Amino acid sequence: MQVLIEGLGLAAFGMMRDATRDSSRLTHQILAYVMQDEARHVAFGRLVLKDYYSQLTSKELDDRADFVVEACHLMHERFRAQLVWEELGFDTADCRAAVDASPAMGLFRKLLFSRVVPCIRDIGLWTPKVQRCYQQIGVLDLLDAYLDELMRHDEAVATRLLGANARVPG
Repeated sequence: MQVLIEGLGLAAFGMMRDATRDSSRLTHQILAYVMQDEARHVAFGRLVLKDYYSQLTSKELDDRADFVVEACHLMHERFRAQLVWEELGFDTADCRAAVDASPAMGLFRKLLFSRVVPCIRDIGLWTPKVQRCYQQIGVLDLLDAYLDELMRHDEAVATRLLGANARVPG
């Protein structure tokens, strides 16, 4: 859960941070610092869970893989907002197609799963069940996302902004 929720936070805050293009804006700075903090949470979770999961039984790992599969399906589907479209009486097939074709939704899913997929593999939950899930929801190609590079980028953006703010006008 920790890896999934922190990945979700990184994706959401990353989209907001990148949407605020002017690096001198307060919103951009705050989001960059939040990203830095979230990236540290993911790094901590990776270290702790990797060690912890290496000691679990196959049954315990399978239980956690079940959780990952269910949570990833929910994250993938919930952002389509099908229940909202149904409640409003809209044609859910049309709405689903529009959401799936949305560049913003594609970017959000990529940001989310480019952090989650390699992290799940790294901590030792790369089971056939998890792999099938990622194949089904179309994110298996993000396995080779460079998680450490993404995290370093988040850290560098925040550090750059901190350095820019630390300068005293001359």
